[in-house]
Amino acid sequence: MARVRGVRGAAGVCALAAILYLLARSVLTLLVSGIMGLIQPGASLAHAAGFGEVGVILLQTLVGIGALALPLWWLLCSTRLQIKDMRIMIPTAWSPGFCLPVFLGLANAGNLLGGLLCRIFGVEQPGALLAGGGAELFLQFVSLCLVPAVTEELFFRGALQGLLRPSGSAAAIFGTALLFGLLHLDLAQGLTAFISAVFLGWLAERSGSILPGMLLHFVNNALAFLTLYLRLYAPAAAAMAVELFILLFFPVFAVWLIWHARGQGFRFSAGLRPGVDALNVFTSPVYSATVIFLVAYAALL
Repeated sequence: MARVRGVRGAAGVCALAAILYLLARSVLTLLVSGIMGLIQPGASLAHAAGFGEVGVILLQTLVGIGALALPLWWLLCSTRLQIKDMRIMIPTAWSPGFCLPVFLGLANAGNLLGGLLCRIFGVEQPGALLAGGGAELFLQFVSLCLVPAVTEELFFRGALQGLLRPSGSAAAIFGTALLFGLLHLDLAQGLTAFISAVFLGWLAERSGSILPGMLLHFVNNALAFLTLYLRLYAPAAAAMAVELFILLFFPVFAVWLIWHARGQGFRFSAGLRPGVDALNVFTSPVYSATVIFLVAYAALL
């Protein structure tokens, strides 16, 4: 079992796990596409001619699960990480009435800022398609909303944050959040993911569990799914009204909630584990090199 010493060692291992995730996703995509090509010449996950939509969605979901399961298995087998470190347990007292709207406010503020940056730099956002209904739409909902909420929280807030936690909550939260954002390989999505991950990481530290984060992650995904569905199939005016409400209401409401809570003595730093400064994760050459690689890789896509 590999020895992980201090923030430098833990950050390096987390960075290697992030690279392993990218590699596993690419290999699994090629493997599944190759099998599809043998069954139907010319077919792949990207161009699934001859395959039903339900089957393709299931294959894409399995690739996504496998890409996170492989580095998670490696971490559990090769490092000091144990299941108990991932905090898959009933949370201590937490306030859904505070955490959910604040999280949605931060996520949508990230969406607004990301969209603005994309316009400034002329980055085009790829379009997405959803089925109009039936089993295909249900499976897309499960694949895009539920599965990422569970698997990504297990891997990032569970495993990676668990490895970094002995170095302190700040390093655990921000070191993991940066990798989470960069692995989206997209300017707008990556910014939103980073902001969201900071809050989800804080919630995991504060509540002692990753389960609340799974719930918040799922709700945010479901709202994004609803927005996209309305944009594709609802009248334009109705879709725009719902999207603007989500984008504007939650950030404003979140600011009010935080201001009100702080007036009552609430502090985000309360209950967190002391430790090294979050920037100390960059003392790991492997972590720093991974960040540079992910930025360059995303820029070339």
